[in-house]
Amino acid sequence: MSEACARLPWGAWIEEREVELPLPAGWSVDIASIDGRARGPSLAEALAAPIDAPAIEDLARDARTAVIAVEDITRPAAAGEVLDALLDRLEAGGIPAERVKVIVALGGHGPMHRHELQLKLGERVMRECDVWNHHPYENLVDLGTSRGGLPIHINRNFAEADVRLAVGSVVPHPYAGFGGGGKIVLPGLAGIETLEMNHRPAVTGLSGAGLGVVEGNRARAEMEEIALAAGLQAVVNIVPGADRRARGFFYGHPVAAHRRAVELARQVFRTPVRPGAEAVLLNAYPKDAELLQVGNAFNAYRTCPEPPAREGGVVIVAAACPFGRGYHSVHGPGGRIYRDPIPRPYLEGRRLIVYAPLLSRHDVRKSFWEGYEHARDWQRVCRGLEESFPEGGRILVFPTAPLALPVVEEEGS
Repeated sequence: MSEACARLPWGAWIEEREVELPLPAGWSVDIASIDGRARGPSLAEALAAPIDAPAIEDLARDARTAVIAVEDITRPAAAGEVLDALLDRLEAGGIPAERVKVIVALGGHGPMHRHELQLKLGERVMRECDVWNHHPYENLVDLGTSRGGLPIHINRNFAEADVRLAVGSVVPHPYAGFGGGGKIVLPGLAGIETLEMNHRPAVTGLSGAGLGVVEGNRARAEMEEIALAAGLQAVVNIVPGADRRARGFFYGHPVAAHRRAVELARQVFRTPVRPGAEAVLLNAYPKDAELLQVGNAFNAYRTCPEPPAREGGVVIVAAACPFGRGYHSVHGPGGRIYRDPIPRPYLEGRRLIVYAPLLSRHDVRKSFWEGYEHARDWQRVCRGLEESFPEGGRILVFPTAPLALPVVEEEGS
């Protein structure tokens, strides 16, 4: 009998390979993959049929400058194809690439370097456009106060451009419901005070937010209010698949186009599961580049209608982390709302092993409670499985856990 093996995508953007992780004798593998079959409009179709917004050429007419805000490399979709198409249409409307600024909407994340920018934005943008990393402490304008009392401090280059566009991925998000849309401005282009006040309810649990929750989500509503106040005119939303390649594009009004993208995203990321396994493996791809994004792997576990791992089971989170610990000026160590890690209530009665071969224990302890195990080699994980279940069992594997929207699979289906 051949040895059971978990095959995982590994190292988004930097490594982009598959790893094979052999399991001890007696274990069977149950794969919980996102559905991924649904398809939406192509990029050309999306740009030709704007959703409640003018065509890009019309926005560019009688304007002199444009800015395009783009999500950073912690998000899965490559933006080069979209940016090239936007540049063509802006130029057709009278704004050449040399008068287009491209701003990486970092929010509180660390700045991107040239190699990363090239991977995310593509060759043409790096060659022809003025490319900026957003800075949450500097180069901001004050646009007043939101209805909820947030100071609206926004990137100056964005606010002062004649045409203001954005490009982002629509993937499940535990706070905003889904990424994309107005989230590109808040938190992406916001100042530190705005970031802090917007993020704090996520820590206190008072946001009305949740994975996949869009309507009735106060955090999402606030993001959209501020994005529109900052002058965001239109967005291109990308719905990626497990391989980070686009499954559909939606261009138009920051809210209306986003909701259309969410409809497709709910189909693409639907993930049938059979809960109650002896072990669960949560792979952090495609948010596995840095440790501070690895917590997204638990989205699938937390939102599953029934606990994926049985009482006494083992939960493994796997992460490549080629960028190491990562950086976040609000949530990261030393940040304004950073908290020392504590036990995760949803893992009560389960054993957690963090498989992160590139990280030190100092790195891991910045995000995971000291009572959880850290394994730098897979053999140690296998020993943990054998200790907990000497006879083996079923391991439920989420190859792309941050993308999964779990639904319980009926017996026999």
